[in-house]
Amino acid sequence: MASLSGRVVVITGASSGIGAATAVALAEVGAKLVLGARRVEKLESVAQRCRKSGTEVVTVVMDVAKREECFGLVRKAVEKFGRVDVMLANAGYGFLAKVEETTDAQFEEIVTTNVKGTWWCMQAAAEVMRKQEAKGDRPARVGRGHILAVSSGAARRGLPLYGMYAMTKAAQLSLCEAMRVELQAEGIYVSTIHPLTTATEFFEVASSKSQLRSTGLGHAQPVEVVARKIVQLIRRPRPELWPVWGSNALLSFATLFPRIGDWAMGRTVLKRTRV
Repeated sequence: MASLSGRVVVITGASSGIGAATAVALAEVGAKLVLGARRVEKLESVAQRCRKSGTEVVTVVMDVAKREECFGLVRKAVEKFGRVDVMLANAGYGFLAKVEETTDAQFEEIVTTNVKGTWWCMQAAAEVMRKQEAKGDRPARVGRGHILAVSSGAARRGLPLYGMYAMTKAAQLSLCEAMRVELQAEGIYVSTIHPLTTATEFFEVASSKSQLRSTGLGHAQPVEVVARKIVQLIRRPRPELWPVWGSNALLSFATLFPRIGDWAMGRTVLKRTRV
């Protein structure tokens, strides 16, 4: 199994949730970390946890909704460590609203953060990776680098009241699928990660941005489990990671049988939502 010791990993949305848990898991295996997020105190708290493993950590207060700050995060990694081996574009959020009731401002904000933010980070990482020396101790397909985006199970199937969120996750998946083929000959690999319900502050944040309130979508997978699987994905790259076993097959079934999918999605989401 490939060693991650000394690899330079950049993570956005690193102050909480999947980003924070993955940072801690990577620190434990010796990766050098460049952590970006907006919330200073939470970001520094995660960095301190990582440093207890003896690894080097750089923090950058940044917002993925700003193109220059995405590129600045990657520049910081190069200034400190000389290269970028892994980019984990993780930052993003959701909110609850019917499609026809979503405002232009809500649409623009979530597209800028979830889609443009991911796109900018991927651009910035690819620009650096393309120019850097390939590492001979790694498989050729990831010799120059590995770009990962945290999408969602919603990338495969739109959810009622989460239509805008699902749209952005599908967009992330499409961008990554195209980019993986575009960069495969250059030793840069691109993967997507598709969690379902994870024990993070996602639904709390989504509810705070909405007139509706969500109690979640069922059993929440521990964030540490998702983080460990992301570390495994970095060790052994493949196109997609679905942390919940069988979830991809179930959502593919919903695509093949849309009426059943409509019934299941409505039952799952609507019964766990209140005003």
